[in-house]
Amino acid sequence: MFLDVTLAIDMHDPVVGKANQDQNSFMSQGHIGTHLDVYEGQGRPPAEYAIRRGIVVYAGDVGETEITEKVLEGYDVREGDFVIFHTGYLSKYSYGTPNYFRGHPQMSWDFIETLAKMNLGFIGLDFAGLRRGDQHGPADLLVGRHGGFIIENMNRIGELYDAVGKSEFKMHTGWTGFLGFSGLSCRVVAEIPDEGQ
Repeated sequence: MFLDVTLAIDMHDPVVGKANQDQNSFMSQGHIGTHLDVYEGQGRPPAEYAIRRGIVVYAGDVGETEITEKVLEGYDVREGDFVIFHTGYLSKYSYGTPNYFRGHPQMSWDFIETLAKMNLGFIGLDFAGLRRGDQHGPADLLVGRHGGFIIENMNRIGELYDAVGKSEFKMHTGWTGFLGFSGLSCRVVAEIPDEGQ
C-alpha cells in the first residue's frame, strides 16, 4: 500500500499570494507545503536518498515542551533513515495560519545535535521546523553539516503511524530541480507492507 504524505498547496491558496508579493520571503524561495530545506550550498540530496528506510516516532501533543531524545526510546533508528516525527500539529492547526507558523513544536538543541550526529537521511516533521523564528535556519544547518535534510509540513502522519506503529517501511521522496532555492518542493510517499508480507 502507498500513502502520499505530501501537503500539496493549490496555486490559488493565500500562502502562494503572499509569496508572490514578497520576493525576499522564505515562501518565495520554495518554503511552501511539503519541502526540504537546503542551506550554504548544501545542494540537492544525493539520488540514492530517493528511497530510504522509514520510521515514525510518536512525539505526542507536546505543547510548549521541547521534544527531547526521550521520544526515541523503543525505536530502532539507524544511520541513513528517514525519521518522521508525529505530533499531530498539522491536523490541529491549518497550514498557513499564524498559529501554525508561530506556535509549532520545537526540538531541544541537544536533541537536534544528537539527530545530526546520527547521520540520518531525512528528518520529517508534521509541523513547520525544528525550531521557531530566527533559530529555524541554524537548526537546519546543524543537521545539514552532517549530511541530513529536514522535510517540513508532512501530511497524514497520524494515518501513517496508525498503519505502521514502530515498524519499518520504505519512504520514496522526490524533489524539484529549482537550483538556488533554499526550499525544494517534495513529493513524499510511504510504502507500507501489506499484511502477511
